[in-house]
Formats: sequence, C-alpha cells, structure tokens
Amino acid sequence: MALNPLAPITDYQSTLNRLFWFTTAAALGAVWLLRHYLPAVEAALSRVDFELQTGAGKLLPMPGGYLIPAVAVGLMSRIFRIHSQIGHWLGIRERFEIDVILKELAERVGVDVDLISEEQWVEQRYDLMRNGFYHFANTRSPQIDEHLILQALDLWSWFWIVLEAAFVFVVTGLVLVALQVHEPGLMTFGGALMLAVIGLPAIRFQCKIYAIAQVRAILADPVREAMVREVFASLGAKSIPRRRAA
Repeated sequence: MALNPLAPITDYQSTLNRLFWFTTAAALGAVWLLRHYLPAVEAALSRVDFELQTGAGKLLPMPGGYLIPAVAVGLMSRIFRIHSQIGHWLGIRERFEIDVILKELAERVGVDVDLISEEQWVEQRYDLMRNGFYHFANTRSPQIDEHLILQALDLWSWFWIVLEAAFVFVVTGLVLVALQVHEPGLMTFGGALMLAVIGLPAIRFQCKIYAIAQVRAILADPVREAMVREVFASLGAKSIPRRRAA
C-alpha cells in the first residue's frame, strides 16, 4: 500500500489506497469528537493509549486510543469497499453510467434512447459498459488517451473520499445525538450533509465532463464507432432500435 495519500491514481487499487488514508483521517476526527464529548468513550480508549516510539524517539506523536480505532475504520472501508456499498445503495454508479455514459454513446451511434425503457437500461448496463466503454477506456490496455482515463479515475477517487468522509461524520453525529450530546451532534451531522450536498455534485459534474470526453474519444475512430454500434445492436436488437435515416 502506497504511503503517500496523494500518490497518482493509476488503477482501482491506487484509488482504494487513497481512500484508506483519507477515511482514516476522517475517522481520526470522529474519534476525537467522541472522546471529547463522551466520557465513557474517553475512559475506554484512554486505557489503550500509548505512543509509538523508536530508539530515536517518538515515531508518531499520537496516542493509540486515537490511532487504532481510526486505522481500523480505514481498513474496514478498504476491505469491505464501503464507498461501493454506499454507492450501490444510492444508485450513484448505476445512474452515472446510464444517464451520462451509455446514453451519450447511444445517441452518438444513432440509437433512439427515448425508445429504451428504464428496465432495459438497468438490465443491460453491465454488458453495455463492459463491451462498449471499458473495452476501450481502461488502464491496462487503453485505446484512447490514457490521460483522460487517469483524470477520470482521480476525480472519482475524490468523489468517494468525500462520500466516505461524509458517511463517517453522519454516523458520528447520529451517535452523539443519540447519547444526548445534541448541539455538537447536530453540528457534526449538518456539516457532513453540507459537505455531501455541496461537494459531491460539484465533483460529479467534473466526472461527467471527462466521461463525455472519453466517449467522444472512443467514437472518434470509425472502427471503434462501428464496434460500439454493434454492441448496442447485438445486446438489444429487438428492444434498442436505431434511428431511421431522415
């Protein structure tokens, strides 16, 4: 795992590494809030407080009662792909792929998207994305400008970072409110929601720009365009008709 949280994003694993570090940082702030406002939590974690040291002195000037829970949250977020679970529950990736990527691809190869039902989009989304988009726009064997792909991955990493940080502080705020620490809890909860409401749409808009740029790059080549058209035709010849010529 890369030790630099700002190391360049080159694939999904590097995205997970960046997520780990920033979610750990968010969890560190959450642990501080819980210890500060909840005496029972402070008493429990103070029992495991220690400072990591080397022969030359302190390695990390941070008590273990803060560091260990925060790292545990970061590891759980990486192992269980918390961002992916939340994204699936909220339909974030599904809606982006259908509304931005697939409909843009379809329109540009002559498919009438108005004649495709929502159920058809959802049912065929995976195959359409795999064969019509990721076949050309992937980091292992990119067939378009790799810079576009890496920029999109980098932006998505920040989207998931904001999402996971907001989730951590929403949960923290709810815990504080539930334990009768109302003002700090509501402030934490409201701040997390504000972060999500302002930050996520702004980053998503930038992701949309790069996604459309990738679609245009894919279809800039006549051979790739024909392949994409064939993907839509083969996966939905009966339900995804092409536009008639004027």
